[in-house]
Amino acid sequence: MKALSYIASALLMLASAGIVNSCGDNENFWGPHTLTDDEIAEMHRQDSIAEENRKRINADLILEYTAEFYLSANSYNGAEVEIDMDRIAGELGVDKDALGTALNGEGDLDVKGFAIEGSTHADNMTSSTSGAYWGHWWDADGNVCNWGASAMVFAEFWYEDGKGIFNVGQYPGHLVADQQVKFIEALKYQDKRVAIVITAIARERGEVAGGIVGSQELTLETVPNDSYDVVPVPGFDPAKVLSDLGVSSWDEVSWLCTNAEGGYEQEYNADPHPGFYYDKLGFKGVWGDDASVFVLFNADEEAILVGQMPGQMPAGSTVDVEFDATTNNKIEKIVIHVIIKEYEDPETAPEGTPASIEKDFTLTKPFDADWGATDDFDVKEDLRQCFKMTTYQIFQALKSGEMNMWVGEVGANADEEGHAAYTADAPGYWLNAEGQSVSYGSEAIAYLNLAISEESLVFYAGNHPENCSPTGQTIKTKMIVEKDGITATFNVTINITAAQ
Repeated sequence: MKALSYIASALLMLASAGIVNSCGDNENFWGPHTLTDDEIAEMHRQDSIAEENRKRINADLILEYTAEFYLSANSYNGAEVEIDMDRIAGELGVDKDALGTALNGEGDLDVKGFAIEGSTHADNMTSSTSGAYWGHWWDADGNVCNWGASAMVFAEFWYEDGKGIFNVGQYPGHLVADQQVKFIEALKYQDKRVAIVITAIARERGEVAGGIVGSQELTLETVPNDSYDVVPVPGFDPAKVLSDLGVSSWDEVSWLCTNAEGGYEQEYNADPHPGFYYDKLGFKGVWGDDASVFVLFNADEEAILVGQMPGQMPAGSTVDVEFDATTNNKIEKIVIHVIIKEYEDPETAPEGTPASIEKDFTLTKPFDADWGATDDFDVKEDLRQCFKMTTYQIFQALKSGEMNMWVGEVGANADEEGHAAYTADAPGYWLNAEGQSVSYGSEAIAYLNLAISEESLVFYAGNHPENCSPTGQTIKTKMIVEKDGITATFNVTINITAAQ
């Protein structure tokens, strides 16, 4: 009953209010109001002030730059922007090198890198959402975001040799031709602020309309290679290219490859640029099982370099590729015949019967956060004598799985086919504090790999930059190289000393 009484009372109060409001001549009745001209003008003034505040950049020094680059569907490439470190350091009242070091994430200068949002010009005090200590991903409105669906461009800062550089790149396939993204990177030191405004502009490559003014036909004979190593193409004449194209610098030269339709492709897809992957028919391809080789140009060495897609170019394979230089509607046609031949083993296998061995050694290095490795420890002769095989034969046996490297005991952590399940660069492992094999992750303290090639067999190790103690840590483990019951056992101590 109490609840019903409350409801009834409320209804009566509402009814009474309605009676009162309905009486009289309605002179004080509230209703729609028509704005006067003065009121409308004041509202426009307030809106203008608010808009100007949104446009205003809160900084003592504002520097503006432009970064133009070509659109890409598969590359993060963009352009480098050098910012005026002298003016910035002068405005902040600090030493330029100390400032640059701090913005690389080192040193003692308490300077803050942050961002200013494009839509509101509000501060975003996150120092980085990109791959650098200072730098961000940006959406189409110049607002800070993370790598993903809304990301358009990124900026990453580094300082080296007195220069401050923003690497401005793109999210592949997200931009359209002539799209502009203006974003604001910022710095704060004590009560001083600096804003760096960069307008990133994506351009579409024009059609190749040049004529062939010169040509070179080259042949590269090389052996199978599964490591992405590159070799120079013999006979390449760089002076002829520049002369035929009528230029004096490689900065003026771009590179082309052909596609299956007979046209030219301009967008690089092999690193470091400029370079292309080629398919098995010699046309532009992509990284993967259908690729044959990749071709790069190194301007410093004035050399064309060719590498192989691992596992795709066995002995006897051939492919003809075109890697053309162009500028100012002129093309130097360069055809490269790549021939993969059998490796000629320069060694003779040691005489005698294979016999197991055991050896102790230590690998030492200071802790670092940059994946640095110890000096190599050469075990080539130990393995040659143990198995009575040449270096090349051991290399091939480890690659094929006829020979395995185990941790602790033979057969430990084998895969479904009975081969060693490597967790680092094969053959190699990530190790925990007890020297046992683990995957890369929270337990991983150090890695230990056996680097193999046709000519060398060496161990090397390094620490995990986050899990290993920066004050130093020692890991003991046992690596067993095994084939047909014969073993080469290495008792390895990895001694990570304190960071320097």
